[in-house]
Formats: sequence, C-alpha cells, structure tokens
Amino acid sequence: MEPVKVTPCLDIKDGRVVKGVHFVDLRDAGDPVENARYYQEAGADELTMLDIAATVEGRGTRVEWARNVASVLEIPLTVGGGISSLEDIAALFEVGVSKVSMNSAAVRRPELVREAAEAYGSGRVVVAIDGRRNPGMPSAFEVVVSGGQKGTGLDCVGWAKQCEALGAGAILPTSMDGDGTLAGYDI
Repeated sequence: MEPVKVTPCLDIKDGRVVKGVHFVDLRDAGDPVENARYYQEAGADELTMLDIAATVEGRGTRVEWARNVASVLEIPLTVGGGISSLEDIAALFEVGVSKVSMNSAAVRRPELVREAAEAYGSGRVVVAIDGRRNPGMPSAFEVVVSGGQKGTGLDCVGWAKQCEALGAGAILPTSMDGDGTLAGYDI
C-alpha cells in the first residue's frame, strides 16, 4: 500500500484564500502565500491551489498568484482554475508549478487531458471532478462545472475512468454536498 499524502487545497478568489459551504457563502481565510508557508511548515506533502472564479469569470488562471505561492514552497504545487490550453499549462510550469488541474475545460474538451499528458507526462496532469448528489446517475453523483453552477449529465465515476484512460495521473474529487460542512469526507 502506498503511503498517504497530505495535500491541502487553497481555494482562491480575488487573490485571497476563501472557505465556503457547498461552494457558496465564501469567507476570507487569508493570504495565499502565508497559507502555503503554514501548510508546508505543518508537514504537508503537496499543496493544491485552485482559482475558483477563473472559469466563471471567463479568464485564465492568474499566473502571478501561482508564481507568488510557488516561490515560497519546496513541496510540489498543483494549480487549477481557468486552464484551457497547453499554453496555459506551459505558463504555469514556467513559474514553478509542479502539476496542473483541469475541470471545466476537460469536460468541454476531453482531448485536452490526453494532449497535456502526452506533452508533459501523466504525473503532471490532474483532473478535478466536482460532484453533487444525483440519484439518476449510476454512482449517484453528477459532475458539475463552472464552480458548481452547471450540471453536465456525466456520472462522476464514469468520468473519472474516462479521464484516467485519457492519461490523467490523478483525480481530485470534491463533493459539493460535503464541501465546507466539517462533517468529514463524503465517502
């Protein structure tokens, strides 16, 4: 059995770390650089930073935010939000990001996962899957995109398997129903 890795996730909006419940009612949780330093010093194995407003706002990830956080870390950093092209990915790798995470763009154009894996290796490609309970799905969870605002009709488990076949090296699942509730993992 592989060892468990601790990978905190920083949700970023307007340049600040935010915490919410069910993807809404966001409250400020501090500076991304300070949070990154804290988690590294506390023993995190890796860190993930998601620009949760990028897709909703129709823009790419703020590369400067990624650069600022990467500059204080010695542990691997995964960045996601608004990544929709190999150029977006290259820009993040150039500023010190270790892995990229895609969600909405992967759903819109699944071949992006394969292209990224072929260009940079599966180990650097993560697909984030936001799911919400839907009893009509085989797994009872439907993939949602655009910050949880749009259902896709895709089953979460089926989509995860498709992403793995496309070359994703990791899946980052999030349950909208459990997000921020402090009730533990939505197993």
